Amino acid sequence: MSKLALVIVIVVVVVIVAGGGYWLYQSRTSEGEETPEASKECVNDQDCVLFGESGDCNCGCYNKDYLPSSTGGDCFCLLPASCACVDGQCEGVFE
Repeated sequence: MSKLALVIVIVVVVVIVAGGGYWLYQSRTSEGEETPEASKECVNDQDCVLFGESGDCNCGCYNKDYLPSSTGGDCFCLLPASCACVDGQCEGVFE
């Protein structure tokens, strides 16, 4: 194999690996997506807290130990009046 062909193969492999890593990173940190369900698991109502404000991304009810890292982004979320633990998940209570 010539040096040029070897360089091309190496560049293609690097691009594929970098692209796959970027895609994986984006799929785990996409703005506006719901946080993983594990962050909403609860045992009782005291595990659940309100997070953010109406109009923020990611506002809502979360486990107090697993809050999202930020509220930024271009989306709209209506903050519930309170939170409750329903079937092991933190759920918003709208009055």
